[in-house]
Amino acid sequence: FGSSRKGCPSSGVPTASPSASRLSLVYTRHLARGESPQALLAAMSSTETANKMKIALLKYPKRAAMQAQLKKIPPRQVKVQINNETKMIHSQQTVLEAAHAHFDAKIPYNCRAGICGACEAKWNGKNIRTCYTPVQDGMRIVTLDREMMHWRQGTADE
Repeated sequence: FGSSRKGCPSSGVPTASPSASRLSLVYTRHLARGESPQALLAAMSSTETANKMKIALLKYPKRAAMQAQLKKIPPRQVKVQINNETKMIHSQQTVLEAAHAHFDAKIPYNCRAGICGACEAKWNGKNIRTCYTPVQDGMRIVTLDREMMHWRQGTADE
């Protein structure tokens, strides 16, 4: 878990890790054979390599799409609860951004594009990807670490 913040600190531009470089080479070879990126992704199994490839290929366009969606949300204050802490916060942010900026909830993340699932939490009993879910008025979020803590307490009492 945790964040993956690799890159050039002075420029803010991410640098490729060795595994990302290998994935890029594989991707380039498939494109040279005339295969589309979609065909390459569809042919892959859900292995760690495939997930890394999905993140490498899709994170920047999906992040840009989320930022565009957030800008369309009318700016206002919304009431959000994360793990029994309630605050009024700005509406143009994701649940992950709000949790890290305004609450004492450090939700783990990786891709910040709704792909990997590292940032999942519960909203109305359903799992959501907090990095790809805009905050909404009246939201009640339970992070999975909080849910696990309650589960462990329940099993320890038996």
